[in-house]
Amino acid sequence: MKVVVRTDGASRGNPGPAGVGVVVEDASGRVLREVSEAIGVATNNVAEYRALLRALEEARELGAQVVEVRTDSELVARQLLGQYRVRDPELRALFEAVQRRMRSFSQVVVRSVPRSENARADRLARLALSRAGDPVEAVVRAAREGRVEEAVAGLSRLTPGQLREAAQRLAEELARRTGTPSQA
Repeated sequence: MKVVVRTDGASRGNPGPAGVGVVVEDASGRVLREVSEAIGVATNNVAEYRALLRALEEARELGAQVVEVRTDSELVARQLLGQYRVRDPELRALFEAVQRRMRSFSQVVVRSVPRSENARADRLARLALSRAGDPVEAVVRAAREGRVEEAVAGLSRLTPGQLREAAQRLAEELARRTGTPSQA
């Protein structure tokens, strides 16, 4: 199965609150998944790499063997294509993580596209920025990243309405990962 992933990362400030946007499409262009997540404080380049990592995770969960990456980050595309060196230590670690994840597919093609061809992923990244200070988003992100103590501590600070929202989002995430319907 082939998928096309469109990715975008954004930050308000450099570094500042940051978010990622991901659109996963099948070969015909039908949207299979969308992701809009706040990722805490990061530079724009870190957010771009985190968006790509998230996109590759989604592609793997969908069972893709072939992935076409479309990013409007010329830096990320050129670094992955070997045209630019990766000098920054934080970006080097993310670059290596992306390369490891890419090796789990039979083929990955990386394309740099104009921002106009990446509008949906850009919109999702900006939406994530608008939620960057959201305590529910912080709990969901901590849980997703395996930071259990942080997630539990965050849950204890939520209002009843926020607890319901967090429970719903966590149940949806679990259902998506396990392929079972959400009961929340």
